[in-house]
Amino acid sequence: MFLSGTSIIVYFYSTQPKTTNRMKHVVIVGGTGFIGRHLVNSLKNDWQVTVLSRNPEKNKALFDSSVHLAKLDAQNQEMLVPLLEQTYAVINLAGENVGSRWTKAKKEAIRNSRLDTDHLIVHAVLMCKQKPAVVIQGSGMGVYGFETTDKAITEKSPLGTKGFLTEVGIAHEEALKPIEDLTRVVYLRTGLVLHGTEGSLPQMAATFKMFLGGPMGSGRQWTSWIHIKDEVRAIRFLMENEKASGPFNLTAPHPVRNSDFSAALGKAMHRPVWLGTPAAFLRLVMKDMADELLLEGLNIIPERLLEEGFRFEFGYIEEAFRDLYSKRS
Repeated sequence: MFLSGTSIIVYFYSTQPKTTNRMKHVVIVGGTGFIGRHLVNSLKNDWQVTVLSRNPEKNKALFDSSVHLAKLDAQNQEMLVPLLEQTYAVINLAGENVGSRWTKAKKEAIRNSRLDTDHLIVHAVLMCKQKPAVVIQGSGMGVYGFETTDKAITEKSPLGTKGFLTEVGIAHEEALKPIEDLTRVVYLRTGLVLHGTEGSLPQMAATFKMFLGGPMGSGRQWTSWIHIKDEVRAIRFLMENEKASGPFNLTAPHPVRNSDFSAALGKAMHRPVWLGTPAAFLRLVMKDMADELLLEGLNIIPERLLEEGFRFEFGYIEEAFRDLYSKRS
């Protein structure tokens, strides 16, 4: 059994096309989330896009009629196979958001939402007579651990050995090992994705709006970030690049210290930057989540993405914030 006693069925919602061009068809799991929605809207004019959703009736308002939806339900995962046999790419961005407080139940949801979906995809791909040309797995920079170091971290760097997100991230990638010899597999080790009104940045910006913004803890930890436009462009680049496989760091080529990140954000928002939030307070309120998400950070470089010829539109944090905030200032 792949799903710890829980199997998943996919049956077509009313907007599913009757015929598809396999070489122009993309199936996205987690397409209703932050990154997924931006990716869908980027792809829909050039590709046939099917979004797998547990509630397509609710989520159909997120997309126009060119985007097709299929419903996930807990019954019979074999029904996913015909869909994947008509698909060029499967992109898995599914997973519980890690941004709210880590209770025991929250941690279980973060882990299980990823691994159950991984096992579903692997099981279906193994059953396909005609495999998708590529499976793209959303991962994260947590696989490298979370202890601050000045050493540049590339895809060749060793993986981390402790931490909740490290454990989940490594398991999330290893779950796809059974299909690596059957099709091209790409792992997206994504950093902090920046958008003016979605993701984590608006929460950070809220303190600056109230003239209370500043770095987290010492501010010396690295922030490895990427603009949402470059995140989407990079995913498309790797999907369409038939030579690309294995792990890729999806982070801008110029990570910054948290203190410099805060200074650039304050400048973009025309707000002062204060001393920031003490580490002891963050650990008291957020427990282990504080260290893994806020107080520690790695200097991650997108070495393989650059070697493949990808060009970032926003390589420096000042450029990213200028794009995100200049129209609203």
